[in-house]
Amino acid sequence: MTTVRRSAFMITVVLVSALVGGIAFGGSAAALNSDTAAPYPHSPGTSATDFPVSVVAQGSDAITQDGMKSMTVDFGASGSFDGSVENVSVGSVSVTVASSSGQRTVDPANVSTSDGQITLTFQQPVSVSADDRIIANVANVTTPTSDGSYSVGVSTTTPSGTTDGPVTDDYRIESASLSFANQSASQFSVNQSVNVSGVVPNAGYVGIFTVADNGSRGQLVGSSQPIVALYNERNYTVNLNGNVNESQQLMAVAYYETSGSSQSERLNGTFDPNEDAVVTNNGQPANATGYVTTVDADGRVQSGSEYDQGARLYFDQGDASTGYQLRAVENGSPGRTANQFETAANGSATIDTSDLQQGQYVVTRIDDGSVVSLDNDSTTSAQDDSITITGQQFTESTAAAGSSGDNGSANASGGASTNAGNGGDAGGNSSGNASGNDSGNGSGSSSSGPGFGIAVAVVALLGAALLATRRGR
Repeated sequence: MTTVRRSAFMITVVLVSALVGGIAFGGSAAALNSDTAAPYPHSPGTSATDFPVSVVAQGSDAITQDGMKSMTVDFGASGSFDGSVENVSVGSVSVTVASSSGQRTVDPANVSTSDGQITLTFQQPVSVSADDRIIANVANVTTPTSDGSYSVGVSTTTPSGTTDGPVTDDYRIESASLSFANQSASQFSVNQSVNVSGVVPNAGYVGIFTVADNGSRGQLVGSSQPIVALYNERNYTVNLNGNVNESQQLMAVAYYETSGSSQSERLNGTFDPNEDAVVTNNGQPANATGYVTTVDADGRVQSGSEYDQGARLYFDQGDASTGYQLRAVENGSPGRTANQFETAANGSATIDTSDLQQGQYVVTRIDDGSVVSLDNDSTTSAQDDSITITGQQFTESTAAAGSSGDNGSANASGGASTNAGNGGDAGGNSSGNASGNDSGNGSGSSSSGPGFGIAVAVVALLGAALLATRRGR
């Protein structure tokens, strides 16, 4: 992660060669060529940590002949600008002149502000060559309070008072928004994750937190990979790293990376909620809450594991809506049937072991009697893929038995999501709210024939997708 963190009060004016790439915006046909402008963060009513505004000098400009004595950046060029530049001061300004042959830093002697514009005055004229790109990076501009497109004007003046420009660059203000639908996240999966949708128009992250008793964000339980700054609504998958062990409300929060001066540098960052900043829309955090349901089971069915009698076991190695049976291992082969069950649409079920006798058991398919692999290897047999019921009575103190696993499946359940913050309609598509009922578990029933005396609850996670990878038979 980039370790240099820039002061919130810094304004950097950089003159770099026109060969340096940028995002081009249209502007005036007057002297100076318009180039780019983009606040960071892009959200409304916030203090920008960076606000680069650039123009390109032409060979006919006066400053290429006599030098640049001052530069004016007019954020009020848009009549709808209702932000502020009043926090800009001379102590937060530096100037760097760069070209294809090198660069140097020149500090301005004075910075003045008035009616949405700042004027930088230099102690000595700054030499500027044709095709040099002039960037004013302003850190403490308060952005406009509404989403939309705005313009900023730029002009330069020589020591004799000749002015080039103004020309205008366009920029965009975009609210961040998140939608967090109720869903499930298996605590038995090393890939435990949740899905969040929305607009995050900055290089940053989506952090997932527990919710404190007072409704504020609590402990961090997961975060997304660095996000490329875009204005459209997207889906974000956030790994919870197995940190959520029980059903609860969680909060998704949008953050922006506070280190680095370019998107490429910020995308090399690592999320730190103590260093990075929450994205706000006019002072309101961009966040959303959703209820995350974990699996109602005491452990996951896994080859070689032991479970006490009465434990509820989570089986997720099956195919969708398929019949299975739990059979005792007798003389090294599948023997009598202890119970049978059917998986839900996501290929999972829960097995109640209350009536199982002490001994080894394997899971087989009803249709062909084949043994289900419980250890994800190439060998499938009654001995290799069996579990053991100890005969001891299950208690809460033994709930961790057999809970480890590497192939749990988290699937979305129905439920209404909650948005917080303003301006959720940015980027062309507003993030909609999912609707539905609280997630729950459906129950399977035992068969009435001999040997099927145990009721098996089938996990019916609403809206679940099929498991991406199924265990072999």
